[in-house]
Amino acid sequence: MPMPMPKPRAWRWLACLWLACTCGFATAAAVESPPAAESARAQVLVLLSYHPGFSWEERILAGLREWGGAGEQPVFHVEWMDAKRHPDAAQRQRLTDYLGGKYAGQHFDLIATVDDDALAFVMQHASLFGDTPVVFSGLNAAPEPIIGTRPNVTGILERFDLTRTLDIALKLHSRTRRLLFITPDDDNGAALRDTVDAALLRLPGHPAVEHWRTAWLEQVAPRLSRLPGDTLVFALGSLPVRAGELPLEPELVSAWMRTHTELPVYSDLDTAVGHGAVGGYMNSGLETGRLQAAMAQRLLAGEAAASIPLVRETPLALLFDNAELRRLDVDMRALPAGSTLVNAPPSIFAREYRAQLLAIVVVVLMLLLVVVGLVVRNRMQAARQRALHHQATHDELTGLPNRSGLAEQLQALPQAAAEDEQVVLVMLGLNRFKLVNDTYGHAFGDKVLVAVAGRLRQCCGERETLVRFSGDAFVIMARLPDAAGLQRLHALCDALFLQPFLINGRRIPITAAFGLSSSPLLGLVPGSLLREADAAMYEAKRNRGAGLVVFDHGIHERAARQFRIEAGLPEAIEHGQIEVHYQPIHDIQRGCIAGYEALARWRHPELGWIPPPEFVRAAVETGHIGALTRCILRAACRAFLPHLGNPHSPYLAVNVSVSDIYASDFPAQLAQVLAEVGMPPQQLVLEVTEDMLLGNQQHVATVLEQLRGQGVRIAIDDFGTGYSSMGYLSSYQVNLIKIDQSFVRRLLDSPPDRKIVRAIVSMAGDLELDVVVEGVETGEQIELLRELGCRLLQGYVFSRPRPAAEWAADAQAGCGTLP
Repeated sequence: MPMPMPKPRAWRWLACLWLACTCGFATAAAVESPPAAESARAQVLVLLSYHPGFSWEERILAGLREWGGAGEQPVFHVEWMDAKRHPDAAQRQRLTDYLGGKYAGQHFDLIATVDDDALAFVMQHASLFGDTPVVFSGLNAAPEPIIGTRPNVTGILERFDLTRTLDIALKLHSRTRRLLFITPDDDNGAALRDTVDAALLRLPGHPAVEHWRTAWLEQVAPRLSRLPGDTLVFALGSLPVRAGELPLEPELVSAWMRTHTELPVYSDLDTAVGHGAVGGYMNSGLETGRLQAAMAQRLLAGEAAASIPLVRETPLALLFDNAELRRLDVDMRALPAGSTLVNAPPSIFAREYRAQLLAIVVVVLMLLLVVVGLVVRNRMQAARQRALHHQATHDELTGLPNRSGLAEQLQALPQAAAEDEQVVLVMLGLNRFKLVNDTYGHAFGDKVLVAVAGRLRQCCGERETLVRFSGDAFVIMARLPDAAGLQRLHALCDALFLQPFLINGRRIPITAAFGLSSSPLLGLVPGSLLREADAAMYEAKRNRGAGLVVFDHGIHERAARQFRIEAGLPEAIEHGQIEVHYQPIHDIQRGCIAGYEALARWRHPELGWIPPPEFVRAAVETGHIGALTRCILRAACRAFLPHLGNPHSPYLAVNVSVSDIYASDFPAQLAQVLAEVGMPPQQLVLEVTEDMLLGNQQHVATVLEQLRGQGVRIAIDDFGTGYSSMGYLSSYQVNLIKIDQSFVRRLLDSPPDRKIVRAIVSMAGDLELDVVVEGVETGEQIELLRELGCRLLQGYVFSRPRPAAEWAADAQAGCGTLP
C-alpha cells in the first residue's frame, strides 16, 4: 500500500528540521564568530566539499590551520558542504540560504576551497562572495571551465605523477606481469584512468594493463580472488561497498581490498598507507594544506593571484607500510632514499631510543676510561686530575677562576686566614655589553672581556683574587686587615675604567656597575656574601650603572618596592591608571605654545606617586614597555584632540623606547592608535634617544622611514649627551633635535656650553632642523638663548608639567605668557 503524502505544513516542518540538523552538523568544526579582539585579524572562509571526518579534507584543513608560523594566524570560518552524501540541488540551495544568513554583512579577506564542489559553489555565487580572493586545493577537473573569467583565483590541482609509484612498485615486485587498476565508474574515475594512462606512457615496456571500472566494491570481490599471483592491484578513488551505500574513503577502500586479496595493493593517498596499501609517492592532504596556507599568506600579503601560478601536481609524501613490505617479503634496501616507514618495529637505533643508546655508550666509555686509568701511573693520573680541576674551576676565555673556583676559595678562607680579617667581595658587571656584541659581534666582545681581565690583573694586588663570574660579570675577592685596605679597593674600582680599551684599533669606552659586600671572617657565610654583592651590583645598574654601591639592608627594601611596582604595572596599564601630563614648548618668537610634551605619571594605590624612571625601567625589565607606550600614546593623543582647533597648530611630542623602535609592528600599531583616536599624524612628534640609533642601523632606518611615511615627525631627545653624530642626522632624516638641559644649567657661567649650543643651533639651521632647548628655568636663560638663535624653549620657567585636562581650557587660544 503506498505511503500517504504528508500535508504541506508537515513538509515545511520536516524541511526546517532537516536543515537545522544538517547545518548544525556541517558547522560542528566551524570557528565561532570572532570576538572584538580578533576583528583586526584577517577573516578567512574555508569551504570544504564533503563532511567532517572525511580524512582527505580533514588533513588538508589541518595543514591549512598550521599556517606555517608566518605572521599572525587569521580567523578561520570553516563550513562543510556535505556534497558527497547530499549532492542534490536542494542541498545547494539550503546551503546558499544558510551561508547568506549566517555571514550577512561579514567581510572575508580570503576564501579557501577544498575539492571541486566547493570551488564551483563559490564561482557560481558571486552575490555571496563578490570578488574575494580564492585559493583552492584538491581540484580534479580542469580549472578553466570552473573559474571562467573570475579574477583573484589560484590554487592546487589534484594531479600527481603515478609514474614514480609505478616504477618503485615494479622494482619492489620484480616478478609482476600484470597491472590492475580499479577505479569508480564516474567522471572522477575517468580522470584517474587518464592519469594512469599518462603515467604508463612514460614507462615503456611495462607489464600488461587492465582497468576495472565498477560502481561498488562487491562487484569485483569474486574476481579479486581469481587474480594470478604476479598481479599488482591499484585501488584509486572512493567507492561504496554495495549499491546505494555512501562511498568509502580511499583508505577504507584499500583496507577492503586487503581483506579480499593477498596481492600487493597500492593507492594514491597517504592515508591509505597503514590500512592495506603498500606505499609509494602518495598524495599528501597535510602537505597540500600547508602549500595552500603558503599561497593564502601571499594573497593576504597583497600579492596578486595572477602572479601566483597554479600548482598542477599535488604535494607528495614518500611512505611505505613496514608490515606490508614484510608480508610481501620486499627487500628494504630497495626502498628509495628518504622513505618513511609506517608500522615500523621498535629499534634501539630509532630516534625515541637515542637518549638510552647514548647513555649506554657513555657508560661503556666511562668503564673503559676507568680501566685505562687503573693501569696509568700515579703521576699521570695526578697530572690529569690537576688539569681537570683547573678546567672545572677556571674560565677558558680569560684564564681567571670561574664561579666554581670562587666557591672553592671562599670555603677555604676560614682555614687560611687570621681571625681579625674582613672578607670583601666586589662584583662588577659591564654596562651595555650586549650593545658591544650586537654592534661588533661576539668575537669582538670576547676580546673586550679578555682586555678587561688583563686590566684587572694589572690593577689588583696579591691580596685580591679575580674571578670571571658569568658572561659580563667579574668578582674581586679581597682579604682586608683594616679600613685602609677598603679605601684602596674603592679607589681601584673608581680607576679601573677611566681609560678606554683599544680593541682591533678601535677605542672602546667601557663602564661597569660595582656592588660591594663584606663580612668578618668569623661567621662567614659564602652564599650570603655572594648574594649581597650581586644585589648591590644590580642596585648600581639600576642607578644608571655608575659608581660603587655598598650593600645595606635598604637594598632589600628597594628590591621589594621594585617588585611591587613590577607586579602592579600590568594592571595599571590595563585599567588606564597611567596619567598623562603635558609640559608646553614655547615659541618665543611668535609668543605662543608651539607644542606639548606628553609625560607619564602613575599614582600607585599603596606607594603613591612613582617617579617615571622607576616604572619605565620596570616596564622594560618585565617586557611591558610596548603596552606602556601604546597606553601613553592613546591617552596623550586623545587628550590632545581639543588642541586640534588651535590656530597656532601645536604639536604633541611623545617619547618612545628602544624596544618600540626595534618592534617590527610598531609603525602599524601607531597607525592603528592614531586612526582610533582621530589624531592627525602630522601633529605627532616621536622623541627617540641617540643610543637607540646605534644598533641595527638598517632596521632603525626602515622603521623611521615607515613612521615618516605616515606623516609622523622624529625628534632626537637629549641631544649632545650620547653618541652625537652628524651621520645619523642625515641618514635617519630626523625633523627636530632637543638640546639636553645639562647644557642649559651651565649656560650663564660656561662659555664652552654656550659655544656648544650655538654650534648645534647653527648646524640645525643648515640641516633645516628645528631645535628645542630643555630645562629653561630663568628669564636670563631665555634672553641668552634668544641671542643664541633658539626659538623653541621648554622648562619650569614657563610651566611645570600639569594634567593634560588642565590645558584643554587654553586649546582655542594656544598662547602662553612669557616671563
